[in-house]
Amino acid sequence: MKKLIPLLVITMFFACISKEKPQQKANDSLAVVNQVVKSKKVLVLNKDSLNQADATLLVKAVYDTVSNMPQTDSKEDTITRDDATLKYMEDRSGKYYVYVVENRGPMYGVSIGWCDIFIFKRTSDNWILNDFRLQAGGGGMYGNPGSFEKLIKIGDESLGLVISGGQTHMGSNFNVTVVELSEGKLRTSFGLSTYHDYGEGAGDDNKITVCDENKYHFKTEANKKHYNLVIERYNCVNDGSVKVDSVSIPYQNGYKIPESFLFEV
Repeated sequence: MKKLIPLLVITMFFACISKEKPQQKANDSLAVVNQVVKSKKVLVLNKDSLNQADATLLVKAVYDTVSNMPQTDSKEDTITRDDATLKYMEDRSGKYYVYVVENRGPMYGVSIGWCDIFIFKRTSDNWILNDFRLQAGGGGMYGNPGSFEKLIKIGDESLGLVISGGQTHMGSNFNVTVVELSEGKLRTSFGLSTYHDYGEGAGDDNKITVCDENKYHFKTEANKKHYNLVIERYNCVNDGSVKVDSVSIPYQNGYKIPESFLFEV
């Protein structure tokens, strides 16, 4: 195992930022986050492979720019990032790690959570932060951040990074966000409701009166680099699910979900 050698890469300030001005905390704008990151010292790791501690170091420059204000009246109710998934992958363009960080809010009230995605790339002997997307998907009530679910093939040269989210509260609502990953870059994404139910009564008297489910997969299409997204909608009120609709959606700079496959919540 090679010795850890932090290398500092310093990029120039944008012309609109004065060297005399103090660096400000970034707001919700990804453009501002990217601008601040480019003006900071970015860590590079010289190692054969990465672990969770390494990944934390590589994303520190990004999180140093992101404000973390309380979501409630209590100053302790800020976002925590204690859980994350680090997954190695490679394709024709190189070797990568996918790093999905769960941002958990306070576990009560109207607080929310979400997942951030980071892509690390192997360049020569070093690992660098190659791309990232904050608030990429997941989330739900009571601070639920969602979680990384899987990588799926959505094209000859593209993977789909699947983030799941949702919650159960006066019914259940669950969804996925699929973010395209191609040549180490995060590209288009789409969200899809996967399950929704609602009932009447409480406890043993509860009866499901509304239940919808979407199942999806990707199907190869002749002479096209991206696969078609196939969605099947089911009514699941009764014990057995009944398919009520289906659609095959071609890739056109992303996938546009028809309204008939969106659930009323």
